Amino acid sequence: MRSRLKHFMLGILAAFLCSLGAEAARGSCNECTTSSGSATDCGEVKPACGTCTVTRTQYVTETRIVPHTSYQSETRTRVKNVTRRVAKVETREQTYTVNVPHEKTRTETYKVNVCVPYTEEVTYKVQVPVKTQVEQTYQVCVPYTEEVQQTYTVCVPKTEEVTETYRVMVPYTEKETYKVMVPYTEQVEQIYRVKVPVKKTREVEYQICVPYTEQVEQTYTVCIPETTMTKQTYKVCVPYTEMVKQTYTCRVPVEETVAKAYKVKVPYVEEVEQTYTVMVPYTEQVEQTYKVRVPYTEEVEQTYTVQVPIQETVSAERTVTKCVPVTTMRTVTRDRGGYECQSVQVACGGCTRGCRNGCNDGCGGTRTVYKRVHVPNLVTEEVACTTYERQTTKVPYTYTVTRCKTETRTRRVPVTHCKTETRTRKVSVTKCRPEQRTRMVKVQKCRTEERTRDCVVTKYHTEQRTREVPVCKIRVEEKTREVPVTTYRRETRTKTVPVCKTRMETRTRQVAYCEMAVEERKRMVNVCKTREEERTRDVTKCRIEEKTRTFPVTKMVKETRTRKVPLTRTRVEDRTRMVSQTTCKTEERTRAVKRTRMEMQEKTREIKYTQCVPEERTRTCKVTVYDTVTEEVPEEYSVCVPVTTMKEVQVRVCKPVTTEVSCGCCK
Repeated sequence: MRSRLKHFMLGILAAFLCSLGAEAARGSCNECTTSSGSATDCGEVKPACGTCTVTRTQYVTETRIVPHTSYQSETRTRVKNVTRRVAKVETREQTYTVNVPHEKTRTETYKVNVCVPYTEEVTYKVQVPVKTQVEQTYQVCVPYTEEVQQTYTVCVPKTEEVTETYRVMVPYTEKETYKVMVPYTEQVEQIYRVKVPVKKTREVEYQICVPYTEQVEQTYTVCIPETTMTKQTYKVCVPYTEMVKQTYTCRVPVEETVAKAYKVKVPYVEEVEQTYTVMVPYTEQVEQTYKVRVPYTEEVEQTYTVQVPIQETVSAERTVTKCVPVTTMRTVTRDRGGYECQSVQVACGGCTRGCRNGCNDGCGGTRTVYKRVHVPNLVTEEVACTTYERQTTKVPYTYTVTRCKTETRTRRVPVTHCKTETRTRKVSVTKCRPEQRTRMVKVQKCRTEERTRDCVVTKYHTEQRTREVPVCKIRVEEKTREVPVTTYRRETRTKTVPVCKTRMETRTRQVAYCEMAVEERKRMVNVCKTREEERTRDVTKCRIEEKTRTFPVTKMVKETRTRKVPLTRTRVEDRTRMVSQTTCKTEERTRAVKRTRMEMQEKTREIKYTQCVPEERTRTCKVTVYDTVTEEVPEEYSVCVPVTTMKEVQVRVCKPVTTEVSCGCCK
C-alpha cells in the first residue's frame, strides 16, 4: 500500500516538472512576434525564421531498488491482569420521583347538528275502488224427482210343523264294589351310625430364629477441620456522585386558534316527475268447461247371510247338594244335685224381751237357723247327637238349545251410480291490464356546503434546556483483609458397634387336634304302609231310549212384488244474478308528512382529564455491590512483525528532452 502511494506521488511530481519545462521552451523562441490577427505556433517552420530550442517530455522505463515490507506472525506470552467481580448485597435508601395522577374537570363548549322535526302537507293521488252491481246470466242444473215403478223379489218366511224321532241317554244308579289301598303309619326301630368328634393333644417339634446382639470393633475415617487466618489484597469499586450539567430537549405545548373548513349536507326538497304502472281492471266473457256427476240406477245381484234357527237337545250333569243326618256320641257332664235344708248356729244380737227359742238369759247367746243350700252332683254320660252333613252328587239332565245356522243367499238390489259429464258455460272474468302514468313526487335531496369554524389546536415547539444531573461514578481502591482458610486432615479411628445376629433353636409345643369316632345309635322312624279295603259306591249309568218331538221349521218362499221408487234427474235452466264489479276512481288527497332539518346548537359539557403531579418518595432497596479482585493470568497472543527487504521494480519516468527546431516568425 505504501509503495503504491509513493509511485503515485512520484508520477504527479514528474508531470508537474515536464509542464514547467515546456512553458520555458515556448518563451525562448528568438523573440518572434506576430502582428497579424491569426495566431501561429512556435513549432511551425517558416522560410523567413531561424532555429529555436524546444524541451519535450518523454516516458522512460527505469529499474529501481525499492524497500518491500512483509509481515510475519509470531506467538508471544504475556501476563494479563484479570479482574473478577465478587457480588455482595447491601441495603440502601433510594429517592425516586413518582407521577401521581389527579383527576380534574374542565368545561368545554361544542356545536352539534340537531335534527328539528317539522310537518308539511303533501298532495297525492289515490286509486279508490268503486263497486257497482252488474246483471249476469248463468246456467244451473236443477234436480227434479220422478216416481218409477220397480219390480223386485222378496223371500217370505213360511213355518211348518215337523215330527222327529230322536234318542235320549236316560241315567240310572247301580251299586258297585271296589277295592281301595288305605295308607297307615307304623313306628319302626332303626339303627344308624354317627361320626362324633373327639379332641386330643400331641407334642410337635418346631424351629425358631432367636435374635442375639454381638459387639464388633469397626474402623472409620474422620476429617478434622483446621482454620488459619490469611491476609488477602482485594480491589473495591467505591461509588461517588458527581453533578454534571446536561442539555435536554423539551417539547412545550402552545395552543393556537385555527379556522378549519368542513362540509355539511344541507337537505332540500325537489319535485321529480315519476312514472308508475297502474293495473286497470276490465271484464271478459270466457268459455269454461266443467264436469257434472249425473246419477243413474242399476240393479245388482247381492249376496247376504241369514241366521236359520235349529233346536238341539243337550245332556249335561249338575251338582246337587243334600243335607244327610249323621248321629255321633259325645260326652256330657250334667248336675243332678238338689237343694237341702241345713241347720246353722247364729249368734244372738241381745234381747230386751224374752227369747222365743228358749234363751232366757236375755243377752249374748246363740240360736239355730235353718237355710236352703244347693248340693251339686256332677254325672258324666254319653249322649247321641245328630248333625247334618252336606253331600254333593252329580245328577245328569237334558235341556233344549236353539242354535243358529248361517246360510248364504242372493238377491237383486237397486244401486244408484253417478257418471261424469263434461259441459261448457260462459263465465265473466275480471282481468287487469297495465297502464303507464306520471305524477310529480317530492324527493328530499342533500347538497354539500362548505363552512368554516374556529378550532383550538395544540402545537409543540422544541426548546433546549439545561439541568444538573447527579451521575454515579466508581473509583477503584485497593484494600486488605484477613480471610479464614479451613483445611481438613484425615484420622483413622475405631469404635465398638452392636451387631444383631440370629441362631436357630429347636423347641416343642402341645398341639390340639380333632379325630372322628364312629358310634351306633337307635331311633324310632315312622314308616308309611298300605292295606287293602273293600268298599261300595253308587255308579250312574245311561241307557238309550227313543222319543218323538214336534218342532216348527221356517222356510223362505220367493215372491215377486212391485214398488214405486223416486228417481232424481236434472235439467238445465237459465238464471240471472247481480254481480258486484270493482272499478278504480282517481282521487286527490292531502296528508301531513313529518320531515326533519338540521340546526346548529351550542352545548357545554364537562370533561374529566387526568394530570400527573410529580412526587418525591424514598424506598429501601437491596443493591448488589461487586468487589473487584485482580488476578495475574498468563496469556498467549499472536503478533505480526514487519520484515523489510529490497526489491527491484520497473518504473516509467517522465524526463525532459531538449531538441532544436527551426522557427519561422512573421513580421
